[in-house]
Amino acid sequence: MYDKVSDEQLIIGLHKKYYSDIPFKQFNENIVYDNAPDPTEGMSNFDKAAAGYTKSFSDTLQGLGQMVGAVDRADVAETRKLDAPLMKSGAARAGNFAGEMVQAVPLAAVPGANTVKGASLIGAAYGLTRPSESTKETLKNTGMGGALGGGSILAGRGVGAAYQGGTGLLRPTTQKGQRQIAAEILQASATDPAAAAARLSKASPLLPGSVPTAGQASGDAGLAQLERTLTNNPETAQILTQRYAQQQAARTKAIASVAGTPDYRDAIKEGRRIFANEDYAEAFAKGFDADAFKALEPQIKDLLKRPSLKSAQITAKSLAAESGQKLSDFGSVQGLHWLKEGLDSQINAAKKVGSTVSDAKVRAMVATKQELMSALEKVAPGYKLANDNYAAMSRNINSMDVAADLQSRLYKNAQYGSGKEMGDAYKTELGKATESVRGATGMDRPLGNVMNTKDIATLEAIALDLSRKEALQNSGRAAGSNTMQNMMGQNLVNRIAGPLGMPKSFSEGVLANTLARPYDFMARAAQPRISATLAEALADPVKAQELLLLANQPSRAGLLASKTQRFLPSIGLLAAP
Repeated sequence: MYDKVSDEQLIIGLHKKYYSDIPFKQFNENIVYDNAPDPTEGMSNFDKAAAGYTKSFSDTLQGLGQMVGAVDRADVAETRKLDAPLMKSGAARAGNFAGEMVQAVPLAAVPGANTVKGASLIGAAYGLTRPSESTKETLKNTGMGGALGGGSILAGRGVGAAYQGGTGLLRPTTQKGQRQIAAEILQASATDPAAAAARLSKASPLLPGSVPTAGQASGDAGLAQLERTLTNNPETAQILTQRYAQQQAARTKAIASVAGTPDYRDAIKEGRRIFANEDYAEAFAKGFDADAFKALEPQIKDLLKRPSLKSAQITAKSLAAESGQKLSDFGSVQGLHWLKEGLDSQINAAKKVGSTVSDAKVRAMVATKQELMSALEKVAPGYKLANDNYAAMSRNINSMDVAADLQSRLYKNAQYGSGKEMGDAYKTELGKATESVRGATGMDRPLGNVMNTKDIATLEAIALDLSRKEALQNSGRAAGSNTMQNMMGQNLVNRIAGPLGMPKSFSEGVLANTLARPYDFMARAAQPRISATLAEALADPVKAQELLLLANQPSRAGLLASKTQRFLPSIGLLAAP
């Protein structure tokens, strides 16, 4: 009956007939018009998505404006009322979600965003910036943002821990997995994995055939302890003891190559004696160079007046007589030579333990001898040539004598090198022997002039090789060596605890060991193969370095999870109101 009556006329009529006691303005405000035009009518889905995308940024600006007092809650309510028709569209909601994502993702770059605390704070701040119509809504948005921010990190860690735990249970069943476990145990055992890997890359034998173990080459106490553990394990002992035996064989061969055999040394010494006798006989026959002797005669006469040379004359005559020579003239080349020999004898006696001769006097006697030798070689060129030839022939003999003496000190029970090695005794005697050889020449010459440089290098390399061996033994000594069974259990617990943010030390606790016992039982069959992989790596620095590098290479799935986790707080925030 009112079909032809307009809405305005109908409302006016109703007001006059039934509600005249109410002001028309107030009455009209309570009327809900259902024939308002749809503001999105005619818009494409793209337009709606674009509008929703723009709305997300507008809401953020409105929320920030509300925080500084530029926007009130009535403005927020009016905006929501106007935007309601648009947000009924799925395309608009999708665009709005994309806009929120664009704003939330950069929050992953904020320092601390990948921690529970940091993500919670960022989430709370994000929720605080959302526009609201009441204080209750503001508190709700802030609390929800904080909970979703931190909760997304915990959820991501839980997923990561579940993945790591699940794959960890399966790894002992494959060769690749067993090798990965060995790599991670090696890395976990190292005190400083990065430094150890760097040293292993430069590892080289100090002696031919003496390839160092990973513990020796790295100098890492943790790897040394693991090496000792595997050496004491009957299943893996042979791999490492074989390497130690090869090292000892290399040292034995090296020192024997310098020392030679007793018969060979005697033959070389006899050859030196024959040629030296000929050289010195020729030098005695040639005598002094007249001009040189004339220039240095006063100096030689002054030297002969010194107490040490006067007392040396009796010894010189005795030594000459023992050689079948009668000595009466100390002013000849031959006489001065035997005088030098007599002084040598006195100096050696003065240096012996128990001698009452003072150190100052010994030094004075050595200085006198050096002055005598210097003058004698200048006035008798033939004598200098004989001395040089003798020194050249003596280098081999000196090297052999030193090496033979060290050989007897290095090995406890055998003349030519076998049995337990006495490293400390060897190193101590090496220093004494080389100094003794240098001092016995009576000249201030470099060690290379009295021993072959190559032989010196070999003897010193043996000392360094022994030091490297002993450094491993000393740095590897620790109480309560871990077992391979415990190491494998700790490896699994670390895989689970790592994503959860728990400290590495957790895997060493009683609770962790208890949780790992079922896994230890299941992985028992793979334990010998993993142990052998570790032993082979410790016996070869190249293999050890490869394992340490392998431990730092995460799987593709693990790498993807690690990269994704940083964005979890942002994704979680999108669920905030």
